[in-house]
Amino acid sequence: MGLSTTLKAKPREVRSSNHAGRLRAAGLLPAVLYGPGLAGAQSLTLDYAEFRTACLTAEGNRSLFTLDVEGGGAYPVMLKERQVDPVSRRMLHVDFLRIEPGKPISVKVPLTLVGKAVGVEKGGQIQQAEREMTVSGLPEAIPAQIEADVTSLALGQTLHLSQVKLPASLTLVKTVDLPVAAVAVPKGIKLEAEAPAAAPEPAKKDGKK
Repeated sequence: MGLSTTLKAKPREVRSSNHAGRLRAAGLLPAVLYGPGLAGAQSLTLDYAEFRTACLTAEGNRSLFTLDVEGGGAYPVMLKERQVDPVSRRMLHVDFLRIEPGKPISVKVPLTLVGKAVGVEKGGQIQQAEREMTVSGLPEAIPAQIEADVTSLALGQTLHLSQVKLPASLTLVKTVDLPVAAVAVPKGIKLEAEAPAAAPEPAKKDGKK
C-alpha cells in the first residue's frame, strides 16, 4: 500500500544552478517539499540511487512515500512532479507534496491486465490503451497497482475505465470514460453474427388447426 517506503532526505541551501549540477555529480538528487503544515517550501537532497530504486521496486504505490528529513521529522508525501533530462532520462529534480493521513487524495495508479480474453482464444489480439488510472482514496489504501480483468472480452469488444472493478476503499476519478483494453480483430477473421431471432408462429384461429 501507499507510504510503505521511507526515503531519507537532507536540507540543502538554494544556490546557483552550477551548485545543483555539482550535487547531481555527487550522486544526489535536488528536491523540494511543500504542502499543509509546513512554513514554506523546503529544499532538500536525496540519494539518487536510493530514490531511483524506490521508484522501480517499492512494494507500495510508487508515487507515495514517507519522507524522513534529517532534523525535521518524517512526512507522508506524494511525488507531484519530476524533471527528467530529455536525452539521458536521468532525473534532475523532484517535487514532493506533503499529504495528510485520514484525508482522501487523488493519485494515478498503474493498470495491469489480467486474464486471457475469450477473443484472444479465437485469434484476436489484446491491445492495452491506458496504462494507469486516477483514483481517490485514503493514502494508506492506495495500492501499488490495479488489475483489470479482460477474461470476458470477445472479438471486437472493449473494456472502459468505468468497467474496471475497484476495491471498496477507492473511487474512480475520470472526466472521460476512456477505453482501457480491446480485442482487435485481425484481417481474415470475421465476427460471429448473432443468430437470427426465431420467427413467431402464426396465430391459430378458433376451431381450426
